[in-house]
Amino acid sequence: MQQNARLAAHLLALIKNREGTHTEFKRAVPAPYKMAKEMAALANTRGGNILIGVDDEGMVVGIDNAEEDAALIREAVRSHCFPSIESDIKAVSVSGKTVLWVIVAPSAEKHMVIDPQGTTRIYVRVADKNLPASKKTARILNAGPAIRVRKKDLDRHETRLLDYLRQHEKITATDFCKHANISLRRATRILVKLEKAAFIRSHDFDKRVFYTLNPKR
Repeated sequence: MQQNARLAAHLLALIKNREGTHTEFKRAVPAPYKMAKEMAALANTRGGNILIGVDDEGMVVGIDNAEEDAALIREAVRSHCFPSIESDIKAVSVSGKTVLWVIVAPSAEKHMVIDPQGTTRIYVRVADKNLPASKKTARILNAGPAIRVRKKDLDRHETRLLDYLRQHEKITATDFCKHANISLRRATRILVKLEKAAFIRSHDFDKRVFYTLNPKR
């Protein structure tokens, strides 16, 4: 009883802090591929928590069968993630309802997700979304930074970009050149440099390329 009370208190604190880079709410276990994508994105972004039985507004709705749902989650990882993802799954009672708490460990490896068509992608967490990494970022994530740059050696435009991304979710090359009042060519060079140094990540999404902060730097 005491252990469940401690877990419930911790879980309620996570719910109070809402969804974000390291926390995701789900009313029920999603389709296997989608569940694998959630877990891989968290593992690739310093780990985090998935709460099954909590809706998007943070309301505890509960689940019916924790054992079956835990088995579905493990099968989703086995079928759609490579390499496999380390996680801990706990059933926690909150106000008479059961929430499945999936704790995804951070990983030094980069986990790929295999979709139903057999295509593999690397996903990362950006705010409360799971986004595919661009091919360039995926290579950097797997191989490590292509160039070594220390934070103290960044110029004022590079520092300004990182400061902007700490306060905003993403930026495009066009937005950056306007924000920094520099040419598009120079903005692009800076973005490429900081991506190669693993300070930022690029994403190909909806026919657009945008950049986000790499939380591991």
